Amino acid sequence: MSYVDVALARVHTGGKFFSYETDIKLPIGSVVIAPFGKKEAPGIIINIVKKPTFKTKKLVKVLPYRLPMNSLSLMKWLFEFYPDDPGLITQLFLPGNLTLKSHQKQANILQGQNQSLPKPTTDQQAAMGIINNPATKRVLLHGDTATGKTRVFIDKTKKILKTGKSVLILTPEIGLTPQLLNDLKKYVNSPIVLTHSDLTPAERRRVWEYALIDKNPAVFVGPRSALFLPIQNLGLVVIDESHDSSYKQSQSPRYQSLYVAGKLASIHSALLIQSTATPNVDDYEMAKAHGFKIIRMLQKAAGNSKSEMQIIDITDRQNFNKSPYLADSLIDAILNAINRQEQIMLFLNRRGSARSVQCDACGWQALCPNCGIPLIFHHDYYSIKCHLCSFKEPAPSACPVCASTNLVFKSIGTKTLVEHVQKLFPKARIMRFDADSTASEQYYRHINTLKSGAVDIIIGTQLISKGIDLTRLSVVGVVDADSGLNFPDFRAEEITFQQLYQVTGRTGRGHLTSKSFIQTRLPHHPVMQAIVNNSWQDFYTYEFNKRQQFIYPPFCYLAIFKIRKKTSHSAELASQKAYQILSSKNHLSLLGPSPGFYEKLGGLYGWQIIAKARKRSTLVNVAHNLDSEWVVDIDPTSLL
Repeated sequence: MSYVDVALARVHTGGKFFSYETDIKLPIGSVVIAPFGKKEAPGIIINIVKKPTFKTKKLVKVLPYRLPMNSLSLMKWLFEFYPDDPGLITQLFLPGNLTLKSHQKQANILQGQNQSLPKPTTDQQAAMGIINNPATKRVLLHGDTATGKTRVFIDKTKKILKTGKSVLILTPEIGLTPQLLNDLKKYVNSPIVLTHSDLTPAERRRVWEYALIDKNPAVFVGPRSALFLPIQNLGLVVIDESHDSSYKQSQSPRYQSLYVAGKLASIHSALLIQSTATPNVDDYEMAKAHGFKIIRMLQKAAGNSKSEMQIIDITDRQNFNKSPYLADSLIDAILNAINRQEQIMLFLNRRGSARSVQCDACGWQALCPNCGIPLIFHHDYYSIKCHLCSFKEPAPSACPVCASTNLVFKSIGTKTLVEHVQKLFPKARIMRFDADSTASEQYYRHINTLKSGAVDIIIGTQLISKGIDLTRLSVVGVVDADSGLNFPDFRAEEITFQQLYQVTGRTGRGHLTSKSFIQTRLPHHPVMQAIVNNSWQDFYTYEFNKRQQFIYPPFCYLAIFKIRKKTSHSAELASQKAYQILSSKNHLSLLGPSPGFYEKLGGLYGWQIIAKARKRSTLVNVAHNLDSEWVVDIDPTSLL
């Protein structure tokens, strides 16, 4: 009789490993079905152990799979790095339908054509020289939009595949996958394996089996969940659009893909490339602090067609004679583009629906004096409040700067914008893309339609701002550039800059003479000036100084402690009790307790506490001192 410790892929197991007995000797990494209470659960053998002092149950079944040691090393690291439910962490490494009979059909695989890559630009050549140096282990590939970052990491992909190793390329979401796949199919001469949330459970299982069983080099492409595929021999990990907040898992286990990818690359002794036009400030500082290679690319890869940018002051209503939402100059540009059979993109950040307070006359905004983030208007109490530190004051009836009573409390949405634009341009073909789009309306499903020119005006949220190259696009209009600034979060300005930079970067890609229009109440705001000057460095300096002033990453590590109760009073009492526990710990700085940004969800009231620490381990340790009803998010990308 042998005895093993098993990590169960089951929620709320209450511990990391459980001991079982088996009639046969099983190697570490074996995938099994084990009894747990009155039910059964899949699991992974983690250790071979001596006979326990307590009574053990027998394993129910041994499945024909064995995870590689690299996957087990990553899983054990996750157990220590995140204070999440171990069962949920284990679930990351197993497909959800392992007990069903496998028909071993081919996974979702494409075969590359192995064409030659285009001749590299000078910047691309320099970047490849650094990346191909054997001493280079990790790279931040910081290239402006249209500088050809994809060409650089595909070149390295081809070289890695020739050594017999596989490549993992992460994309922030499925919408960016088709264009990347087209490039890979052209230039790569190995199987390209695609995984994403739109695959059926059976298809995802076949991808998992392919990664586990097939020893030939391949390119695996997918979102953050692809990090946990049992790939045998990785030589390269690429995080495309590495600044994107979707690389952070929002539900437990709340891992940050950048950290996981770094550990995965280290375990495999693989090269890691972070590719982005707008690095996050804390990522950039981490790269500098750890001595990673930072490669700056500025040279456009597809020519230098003329591109202009115009800032439009919303507070000057003389700019808006034809429409309350679109400036006259933008309307004229749209009409001219339609007449030339060119495309227009109108960007309206959905996140701007947050009810913040801003003066429509001078642009003043109600900010928290403690946290430096926008205060949120509460209609019930007619007050404005900080959702981090609970600072509160009566809502103003007039602007404290210019005394205007023209205060703005909400903004237009994308659906209203579509209706309005259709009235202005009744013959225009319009498509909308946002979080309300149905499955059949999703952006990535219509990329070929958009590229063909069958759509005149594209309207949407951040979904349309990301790396799709539309050769007919000549006009970009940002309807309300300030809306992202109104979010009560320490990264609001960084996210706004990144989105504006990305969406205006859809033009000026070497195809057509183009123009971008940015409508704002704050034309002199550092974010707007950095966009106009096309200067990431200007924004970085501004944001870095602000983070230092208010002590946000990279000057600390963050955690959010959240709880939800049936009544607001009980949530508040639980928060106060937790605050006492946390405040007794050394090396912690706390904000709150305060109501959550979404105070009531699913009939429950939420409260939260923000913790700052100089060491990340401090946050992990204190997380274990709270009851299991608390949700803990370490390294959050948002404090909401």
